[in-house]
Amino acid sequence: MTRASTSLLAVLLALTGCASSAPTKLPSSELQQGWESAPAAERSASVDAAWWRSFSDPVLDELMVQAERRNLDLRIAEARIREARALRQGARAELFPQINGTAGIGYGRTALANEERISASIGAEASWEADIFGRLRKTANAADADWAATVAERDGVRLSLAAEVAQAYLEYRLYRTQTTIAGANTKAAEETLRIAQARFAQGVSSRLDVERTLSSLSETRARAAQLAELAESSRHRLVLLLATTPAELAAVLPETGALPSANALGVLLTPTEVIGLRPDVRVAEARLLAAISRREAAEALRYPRITLGSMLGLQSGNEASALLSGGSLIWSIGANLLAPLLDFGRIRATIDAADARQEQAYLSYELTARTGLQEVQTALILYTQGEIRRTELTAATDSARKAAALARRQYAEGALSLLEVLDAERTLYALELQAAQATAEVSLRLVRLYQTMGLMPPKQEPA
Repeated sequence: MTRASTSLLAVLLALTGCASSAPTKLPSSELQQGWESAPAAERSASVDAAWWRSFSDPVLDELMVQAERRNLDLRIAEARIREARALRQGARAELFPQINGTAGIGYGRTALANEERISASIGAEASWEADIFGRLRKTANAADADWAATVAERDGVRLSLAAEVAQAYLEYRLYRTQTTIAGANTKAAEETLRIAQARFAQGVSSRLDVERTLSSLSETRARAAQLAELAESSRHRLVLLLATTPAELAAVLPETGALPSANALGVLLTPTEVIGLRPDVRVAEARLLAAISRREAAEALRYPRITLGSMLGLQSGNEASALLSGGSLIWSIGANLLAPLLDFGRIRATIDAADARQEQAYLSYELTARTGLQEVQTALILYTQGEIRRTELTAATDSARKAAALARRQYAEGALSLLEVLDAERTLYALELQAAQATAEVSLRLVRLYQTMGLMPPKQEPA
């Protein structure tokens, strides 16, 4: 179900009863003005529903393909769609006549003539409720909406799955990158230790310098072990999401690789587009439409129900074997009227309950829409600030790398103390880890931004 925000709000504003006092503006004009400031041409040129392709990472693309095919949560959601589709077909079938074949045979004895009689009959019966007041039609409409809600829920599972796969992959790449940084810093610490030991052997420095260097080296190695542990945890998270095995994943997921990044310039969507795309909003809309239809079906219980019936067949009153050759033709046609007269408030209670459910569905839709817009706004702010932090940390890391190299050279020449060298190396190591973390965080926040916008390639569903 793909309706724009304007059509959804039109449905809401057209409601009576429980919806009469509902807010008429969604979202706030201030938020809408802020979003509408992005040029539409720029947006349409850059937005790709398969947003993970913006990272230009073939490994991530392959992981998404396998997740779509193998994830267990997604397969459960597909099974629920099949269930909802079957229930919808059953509700539609109630609009058409029901035809049943009948056959019977009986044996009896008359009291007066004391004779045995064998009777047989065969025929067909048909019954049909004339849906004059729309009860069955509204019930079928509710089943249609339930099916649409199930499809939207499946789309929500797909969107969450794509975000989780991207997050696990980005975290794996982050921890592998940080492990590489830790390895490089371990080599640098080993070189500093070599210099400290040489200076101690020459008597130009104390044992304290050697011990401080050893302490720094052990700390770096311990951090590398922790990062390897985190990388394994992310890798096994991918194993679960893809419903695969570590051996199969290893064939797709190499240990080495660059940390993926992408630019979000021009991906901003208007509030109308966000509301039309987000699966949770589409679910809430479908639930609301189902509640409206069920309320109308409950209202139809107050009116008469007319059922038409007919029968056509053959009956034999003496021998069952003569049914087809000598049986008499029998037929009937009739109509039944069922009208509520006195039910002591049962129908009124049903209508009142349907009113309450419709109001709940309306408020749930509004809450979902407002929450979605708030989440998009927050994700956008976080992404923007994360990009600023990444830029500053990258610049700080470059300066720290030059300072550490200069400190090691001056220490080897005896112009600087070991404490200053260790401080420069610790600063560099910390900044390198933070810069890698900030780069990954920007990508993770971009994934979250895409998720809050509801971007996902559509999947065709059979009618």
